[in-house]
Amino acid sequence: MAIILSQQLKICYDERLMPTQKEYWDKKIRDWSYASYKKIGQTSLIEKIASFFRAVETRKEVTLKLIGPKAKNKTIVELGCGMGEFAMGLVMRYKPKKVIVYDISEIAIKSVKKDAKKLEILSKMEFYTADVTTIDKFPQFDLVVGLGFIEYLNPQQMEKLFAIIGDKPFLFSYFEKKLSFYNLLHKIYISMQKCPGAYKYSKKEIRAFIPQKLKLYFVKKNGLQFITNSIKIR
Repeated sequence: MAIILSQQLKICYDERLMPTQKEYWDKKIRDWSYASYKKIGQTSLIEKIASFFRAVETRKEVTLKLIGPKAKNKTIVELGCGMGEFAMGLVMRYKPKKVIVYDISEIAIKSVKKDAKKLEILSKMEFYTADVTTIDKFPQFDLVVGLGFIEYLNPQQMEKLFAIIGDKPFLFSYFEKKLSFYNLLHKIYISMQKCPGAYKYSKKEIRAFIPQKLKLYFVKKNGLQFITNSIKIR
């Protein structure tokens, strides 16, 4: 009995120590971005090591090629924009009507605004500091994209997200739930970093989150995996 009580108290204590997603990303976003995109700035050793496995720069470039040609004169929503590397690249290269960015971290959004102003593309962007899981609609848009975003949504949040998107085109990167060396390393990394919530889903589970009337395509490019409901993006 004493052992069980001790374990329960430890769980409660650990939960109190666990940061919220906002706290986690406010603390993490600069380190993560600098390491992932090889920027000049102070980065931790663990992020330098982790960046070798993420292929974030490749993911950004592949996604730009997938949706860029369809983005001209369109309004694009990016969920979990981080420090804006993808969003600003899209504006600079493909001339969309507007790119609307969301991130839970105020630090991230402030950084994107600052850089967009320097690049003189501020008028082509719209910014929201928000927990996307708590909102019920997005501004008018033509396509929604998320890179490394849905991995931080639990099943209920996934269902809500795709219900909000409805039949509008989307493209999300994802890492499939399966036994692999990468997934094992990622699980260790998430535990070490005290991430408050990270998830992986099988193709069957992802299909269940999408409204049944919509088609769903699993796209593989340059070793990276994406999901989309638009045959034009494939």
